[in-house]
Amino acid sequence: MHKNQLKEKIKRKPEDFIVKEIADFNLKDKGEFSYYILEKINRNTLDVLEEVQEKTGIPLFEFGFSGLKDKRAKTHQFISIKNGPPRNFSGKGWKLKYIGKAEKGIEIGEAKGNLFIIKIHDVDTARFEEGLYFIKEYGFANYFGEQRFSCDIYSHTPIGKLLIEGRFQDALKEYYTQSPNFFIRRNLKKYWGKWNLFLQHAKHLSRRERAAIRDLAKHKDYRRAFRMLPKNIKLMFLFSYQSMLWNRILKRIIKKKTAHFKVPFVVDGYLYFYNEYKEVLKDLEIPYISREAVSWQDKEIKEEIVKVIDEENLMEKLDSQVEGLLVFSPGKRKAVTFPGNLKVLERGRGWIKIKFFLPSGSYATILLRKALYFTPSPYRCHT
Repeated sequence: MHKNQLKEKIKRKPEDFIVKEIADFNLKDKGEFSYYILEKINRNTLDVLEEVQEKTGIPLFEFGFSGLKDKRAKTHQFISIKNGPPRNFSGKGWKLKYIGKAEKGIEIGEAKGNLFIIKIHDVDTARFEEGLYFIKEYGFANYFGEQRFSCDIYSHTPIGKLLIEGRFQDALKEYYTQSPNFFIRRNLKKYWGKWNLFLQHAKHLSRRERAAIRDLAKHKDYRRAFRMLPKNIKLMFLFSYQSMLWNRILKRIIKKKTAHFKVPFVVDGYLYFYNEYKEVLKDLEIPYISREAVSWQDKEIKEEIVKVIDEENLMEKLDSQVEGLLVFSPGKRKAVTFPGNLKVLERGRGWIKIKFFLPSGSYATILLRKALYFTPSPYRCHT
């Protein structure tokens, strides 16, 4: 088993991974913000929004959305645009449909959740369904999924950590030389610093990302180039690092509290999933690494928080800001989540199609990892 085995089993076609955002917005005929439904297939959310920006002339910071949706998928989500025109738009692989107005825009995490319909290939259906049954009854560890770490999957050091240390040149190099294709990664690293050649090989970059590289070539100022990146990308670097540390705490709690099995993950080694349920997990909440987390009341969780902070040498950096952005925002997250309406829709020889709902912030790919690699245990359900 290797880190990318899940990728080989899902998303062979975008239609194998369908995501529909579920939300309840109170839309009206009047309001400062226009609301739309964005339907896309095999397109990245941010790339599409840049195209909408070009069509409307409205800057990206006036756009709102609850979350990014997978690229290699067929997705449906809500978008708000301040003073957006009440009309429809379309482009290659996407359609934006106007649906009404509101007095406020959409904020991150505001949707209730997402409905998924997913086809999984090359799977032992009997074992997979055994994992689904366990998940339906006892939930699954609420890790952040690989989408959260898109900027760090091929990084040697988390980009957020480099930024905290003021290493803007290293951070930008890690970000700009990422690609799932080994040969593209090799060429991007080879031509880093030779900016004209670099841009010729970096055809995947957005307009603003390319503009930052041109500015870097002119001014040779990496901090300035970082400032030119869209705010959502800069926040992504920081969220990725904070989420990686949160996952690490949850892994250790699961290893301590119950029987478990491990699965390779795209960052930080492995994820640990419980195969023996204990009621204490159900309502457990774990804070994000932050100044407030150091005073967490649960002694066992606090102990793991302090260990992670010490391992990363962060105790004196918990109030850090990167170009005005707070690195370690306070908050908490449930350790376990439960899918809604989980059911098998179809099955065949070596494949299965399932449907389920997850609350906002929980990841379908994490549910799938638990089910695909579920290792039965002679567990008893403890209360």
